Amino acid sequence: MMNKIIWFRYDLRIYENSAFTEAIKNGNVLPIFIFDKELFKLETSSSFHLRFIKDSLNDLKEKLKKKYDSSLSIYYGNTKEILKYLIRKYSVSEIYSNVIFKHKYLMDLDKNCENLFNDLKVKWLQTNQFGIDLNHRKRFKWASNWNEFIQSDEKSYKFNCKFININNNFDFKDVKTNKINAKLIQRGGRDKAIKLLDSFIETRSENYQREMSSPVSGEIACSRLSPHITYGTISLKEINRKITDKLKKVCTINKRKSLIAFKSRLAWHCHFIQKLYDEPEIEYKNLNSAFDVLRKDFNEKYYQAWRTGFTGYPFIDACMRYLEQNGWINFRMRAMLVSFASYQLWLDWKQTSKHLAKLFTDYEPGIHYSQFQMQSGTTGINSIRIYNPIKQSLDQDPNGDFIKKWVPELKNIQGKLIHEPWKLTYIDQKSINFELGKDYPLPIVNNQQTTRIARDEIWKVKKSNQAKELSKLIVQKHASLSSRR
Repeated sequence: MMNKIIWFRYDLRIYENSAFTEAIKNGNVLPIFIFDKELFKLETSSSFHLRFIKDSLNDLKEKLKKKYDSSLSIYYGNTKEILKYLIRKYSVSEIYSNVIFKHKYLMDLDKNCENLFNDLKVKWLQTNQFGIDLNHRKRFKWASNWNEFIQSDEKSYKFNCKFININNNFDFKDVKTNKINAKLIQRGGRDKAIKLLDSFIETRSENYQREMSSPVSGEIACSRLSPHITYGTISLKEINRKITDKLKKVCTINKRKSLIAFKSRLAWHCHFIQKLYDEPEIEYKNLNSAFDVLRKDFNEKYYQAWRTGFTGYPFIDACMRYLEQNGWINFRMRAMLVSFASYQLWLDWKQTSKHLAKLFTDYEPGIHYSQFQMQSGTTGINSIRIYNPIKQSLDQDPNGDFIKKWVPELKNIQGKLIHEPWKLTYIDQKSINFELGKDYPLPIVNNQQTTRIARDEIWKVKKSNQAKELSKLIVQKHASLSSRR
C-alpha cells in the first residue's frame, strides 16, 4: 500500500478538512505537525501563538485517537530536513496539506519544500480551504466564485486507510519563541471553537453591531472566532452553514442584522488573504509606492511609549496594555492603535506591524498587513481615516471604567478628566495625590497638531499624479467589483 503524510499546518481539525479527507481514502497515512524552528524565532511570533497551537494540537490528538485510533506525530526543527527524513524513513510517495497563504517566510519555505518533493519524486497534493483563486483574482468573478465555494457542501469520503502510529515523545517546552508574560490568553482547540460559535449564534450576536466597537462590550459581543479561523480549528464553511441555518429560523431584527453582518466578514477575511496571495509584497512594501517618500525617520522614543502603553493618552495606553495581557482586542481599537502610531506618532507601519503581529493571537498576515497599510494611508485607494484617541475614548469608554482598570494610576480621577488628565489643575492633582509627568506621562505629542501635519503630508502625496496613476492599477488588480452576499 502507498505511504502518505497528512501534514497539518493551519488546519488543526479533522472535520471538514479536505486535505485530511483526501489523504485517508486509502494507503498508509502518517499524520504530522511541524514546529518550524526559524518561524518561531521571527519577530512576529510569540508565546501567544504557541499556547493557542498547543491547545489546538492537544485537541486534535484526542480527536484522531478517539475516531481513528491514530496518533499525531509532532516535530520541532528544520521543516525541510524533517520532511526529508520522514519521506525516506517511511518511503512516502504522497504528501497532503492545505495551501498556506501566509507571510514571506512561509511562502519561501513552501517553495523549498516543493523543490524537495520534486527531487524525491513525491507528489504534494494541496487543497484550498479559503476559496482563494490560485490563478489570481478575476476582477468581475471573485465574489461569485467565493460565494459558490462557501456554500458548497463538503464531499463525503470513504475511510479506507491504515494509520502509521509513532510515539516521538514531543515536548512543547522545546519550542523557543518570544515570550509574553500574560495569563488571559484565549484557549485553542476545536471544542472551544464550536462552543464560541454556538454561543455567538444563539445569544452573544444579539447586540453584535452595537457593541462590537467598544473594548468593554466587544469582548463578549464579538465572535472571538478569529484565532480559531487562523489556525483552522473550525472551517469557514461550517461557520457559514450554521449562521445560514439560524437565519432561516425566527430571529429578532437585531440578531438577523448582526448575523448577516458577521457573514459578510467571512468574505472580507478571504478577500484580504487573496490580496496577499496576489501581491505578497504588501507585507514589507507600500502598496502604492508613491508613499515611499513618507516616514523616513523612525522615532524610537515614540515607538517605545506606544508599544508599552505610556503615551500619555489614557485610552491608547489602556488598549495597548489590555492587548498585551489578552492577545486580542476588538477591530476598532486595533485600527485606532495603528492610526495613532502611523499618524500622530508618524511611525513606519513596517516596524509597528511586527509588534502587533506578535501580540495578536489571531495574527493573519493577509488581513494584518492590508489593514496596517489602510490605516496608515499608504494604499492610495482608501479613505484617510485618522482616529482621534480622545473622541474614541469618550465614545467607547464614556465612564472611564476600561481606562481605570488597565491604567490604574489614573483610577482616582473623576469625571471626563479621565480622558484628558493633562487638563487637571495643580489643585486637582494635589487632591488625589497625583502628579502628572511623574505618576503618569504627559501626552507624548499634541494630538491636534500632529494630526493636521500627518493629514497634510498624506494628502500631498495622494493628490500627486504618480499616486493617482498607481491607484488606478491597484484598483484594477485587487477590487472585486461585486457585492458579497
